[in-house]
This record gives sequence, C-alpha cells and structure tokens, in this order.
Amino acid sequence: MSGTNPLTQETTKNAGDDDGIVSTKMPVVSADAHHKNDHWRNALISFGVLLLVTLILYWETAASIVAIWIRSETYAHGFLILPISIYLVWQRRKQLRQMVPVPNLMALPVLAVALLLWLAAWVAEVQLIQQLVFVGLIPLLVVLLFGNAVARAMMFPLGYLIFAVPFGEFLVAPLQDQTAWFAVQALILSGIPVYWEGLYLTIPGGHFVVAEGCSGIRYLIASIALSSIYAYMTYRSYWKRTGFILLGIIVPIVANGIRAYGIVLIAYLSDMRIATGVDHILYGWVFFGIVMLLLFWFGSFWREEPIDDSNVLKKPQTGPVVPSSNNYRMMIASAFAIVFLAGGTYASSLLSDSSAGTGQEVRLELPESSGVWAGPTASDDTWQPSYTGADKTIYRQYQNQAETVYFYVAYYGNQDNGKELVGSLNRVYDQEQWRRVQDNSISVTMLSGKSVSVAETDIRSADKRRIVWHWYNINGAVTASRVKAKMLESWERLRNHKVDAMLVVVARDYTIDPQEARDDLKDFLANVGADIVVVNENTDTAKVNIVAPDQQ
Repeated sequence: MSGTNPLTQETTKNAGDDDGIVSTKMPVVSADAHHKNDHWRNALISFGVLLLVTLILYWETAASIVAIWIRSETYAHGFLILPISIYLVWQRRKQLRQMVPVPNLMALPVLAVALLLWLAAWVAEVQLIQQLVFVGLIPLLVVLLFGNAVARAMMFPLGYLIFAVPFGEFLVAPLQDQTAWFAVQALILSGIPVYWEGLYLTIPGGHFVVAEGCSGIRYLIASIALSSIYAYMTYRSYWKRTGFILLGIIVPIVANGIRAYGIVLIAYLSDMRIATGVDHILYGWVFFGIVMLLLFWFGSFWREEPIDDSNVLKKPQTGPVVPSSNNYRMMIASAFAIVFLAGGTYASSLLSDSSAGTGQEVRLELPESSGVWAGPTASDDTWQPSYTGADKTIYRQYQNQAETVYFYVAYYGNQDNGKELVGSLNRVYDQEQWRRVQDNSISVTMLSGKSVSVAETDIRSADKRRIVWHWYNINGAVTASRVKAKMLESWERLRNHKVDAMLVVVARDYTIDPQEARDDLKDFLANVGADIVVVNENTDTAKVNIVAPDQQ
C-alpha cells in the first residue's frame, strides 16, 4: 500500500510480509521542485554575470561613489548599505524560496532609457545622476531576471540601496540658514541679547558662526537611513512607515537647531569657557544619539508584529509551477541587457573621442578700462574663488578712485571628472579664510544694455566684508543657474563637441552697508562690461565671449 505527496513518496508493507519489514520512507524531490530550483539557479547565475558586466563597464561611476565614501565623513555610512540590503534579502529567503523567477522582458526598454539617462549625465558631467542610474540598475536587473513578484518581495532592500549614493550637498546652505534662524529665535525667547547677520551670531562675550559642519546634514542623512530601516523592521502598514520616516526627517532638523542653541547658551552661561572649541562636535554626536534613541523608543509604542514568512504559500501548489519558456526568456533578457549595458559605454567612448580637447594653450584677456574705471592691473589680494581643474585662470582688479573691483575668470576648455565648472565642491571663496553670510540673486544691466541675473554671495573674513557676484558663460550664453549651466554644456557638447565654459566673478568690499558695493559693481558692469577674450596661443586667434542677447 503506498501514498504520495508533492515532495515525498512513502511505501508501507504489511506486518505479514517477508523479512518483517514494517515500512520504508524515501523522500523524493518532485519535478516541480526540480524546475523551481533550476530556475532560481539560472536566474542567480545570470544576475551575477550581469552585475559583474555592469561593474566592469561602469567601473568609473562605481569608483566615484566609493571615493566619496572614503573622503567624506558625511557619506561614510555608504559602506554599510550593501551589506544591510543583502541581509534584509536573506531575511526574506523563506518567502522567496516559494516563488518562481519569471523574467520580465518589459524591463528591457526601461533599462535602455536608464542607460540613455546615464549617457546624458555623462555628457553633461553630472556625476550624481550617473551614480543614481548606476545604483538603479540593480533593481532593474532584478525585475528583468526575476520578475515583478520577486522584485516586489525585495522592494525595500532594493530601494534601500539609494542611501549608497552620496547626495544631499545642496541642502547644506538652507540647513545652515534654518539652524541660524532657530538658534536666534530660541536665544531671543531666553532673554539673551543677540545680533544676527546671516550665519553670524553675536552675544555678549563672543561670536558664533554656523559653519557647513554645523548645518546638520550628517545628522539628517544618518537619521533618514536609520529611521527607514527601523520603520521597515517595526511596522507593516505603509502609513506608519511613512509617518516614522517623516519624523526621521523633521526631528534631526529641529534637534540640530536645539543643539546650536544649546551650544551658544552653554557658552554664554559659562563665560565662553565651555562649548567654544571642538568639544561642541562631540556634544553634537552625543546629543544626536540621545535624540535617535528617544525617537526609536517613541516609535516602539506602535510596533507591529512581523509577518512569518514560513506561513506564506504553505499550501502546496498544483499544476505546472514553472513556465516552460523561462530559460528562453532569461537568455533573451541577459543578451539584450549586455547589449544595452555595453552600448552605453561604447557611445560614451565615441563622444569622448569626438569631444576630446586639442590641448592648446589659451590666454584670457579682460575688458580694458573705461570712464572712471582704470585697469585691469595685477592684484595682491589673497581672495580667489576655489574652482579646481580650470585650464586657465586670471585675477585682476579695477580702480575707481579709492574703490576697487576684483575681477576673476576661470576657463574650462576640457572638462572631466574632478575638472568641472559646475561641481559640488566649487566655491566663490576659500572656506579656510572666508565664511558665507547669505546668498541672493541680483538683476544687473551689462555694457551691451542687456539685463542678466547674477548670483550674489555675501562673505566675510577676519577683517573684511565682501559682495561677490558670479555667473557662468557657456559658449557666450550666460546664466547664474548651476542647473542651466549644466544643460547648456550638454547641448553645446552634443551640437558643437567643443565647449568654452567660464566662471566670471566680480567682487567689491564694503564696511557697513552692502548696497554701496552693489552700486559700484552695477556701475562697473554697465561701463566696463564683462566680455572675455579667449586667445589661442598657438594660432593667435581670438574668440570673444559676450553676453548673448537672448540669455538671462
């Protein structure tokens, strides 16, 4: 007498049978289980091969991510993101084992679009977009080779990979402003007299500045990463997860304002003996740790029991479990994916060859003196914008009686990673000697009569206050927007393959009222202008970069 189930076969003998054998159990793996295991093995091997191909072809993008992890404490957590994601996938292994990889060929067009986006970012030299696309290729390959159901089961671990991308530098300036505002309002409510100017706070007995390191960007990024994984492991409902992550965004911003206020308050109460040196950094991390512990404790009151994956799909499946065309679909998906991945890098190499610079030396010539403005003459001033990798720079000054306007140009004829006109690390001031007070946008009239917008930065050193105006000149088109400058560079590179890109800066000191500096800078641009002549030293040919009439 015998009986079977989907996974084992059991044979039983009666007591009167020969040799007195009562029963024998022989587990036999079913054909469906064999097929399921085969498809998992094939999918994993294909995924590993495609992941290796992606890493080889886009090695520079991957290396740029790791380089930022290494050099920046703000993004050092990136080393932990991939191990955490792998661990979260491993936690769901029981559920995944009961699923069948079904390649989704509809992911191929999405993969192609993603690689086109990477290529556009490569042309525009926007490293952040390249990095986002590179990390996004991993979930796309999962959908392509394993299918929607498997990708959905791994949705959070795959989405968590976004924290491996080092981004958020654009939040530093607004976070500085918010921190300064919060600290000042708290000091006023505490009855402590405070003089506030931009990022500078002055109280009886001392001066404070909200530097970039005090913006709270590190706390914010760490809090979002921690609160996201806590919400995923603690809650099941999406609204609870979303609500806790929002708390993880709001709480560190408020906490950083409280931290800044606390530092100034302690310094005030201790007659500037405590919390005025590097010790406030230690206080900040200790305070942040306490805040996060309180946040997690608060969130624990709404904890939900996790789903037991071992109970999912417990009922044996009947009928064919694995589509017979899976292997064929997987071969097609892998082949097309490799073609798309290789095509992106091949196209970038062609563009690189066609847009390669000639290596010719250039000379920059500034406008000559006009009206009451005499110059340009060499300047012995120590201020210069911090723009790395420029092919040529020039720094001069113009005089109007006792007033001085400083003129700086950085020329980029051959841009590459680390040699970019628009980069996150570029500043119109040296952070070792100068501090930013505030930023503005100013509309000015050039010598040509055209009105353009320039970016204004109010900076301060130990003994000087200075208004700095800057804009970008891309093959004659002018903009003060970093985003528009990148777009112009991309268009010109695709259209002409040669981009003459420049940073143009004018600056003037002031004592009390910054409007005095603005008035002189407006007068200078209206009478002298800002037309830059780029001269090829080998051929002695010149190209005048002027403000285009249709660009503002």
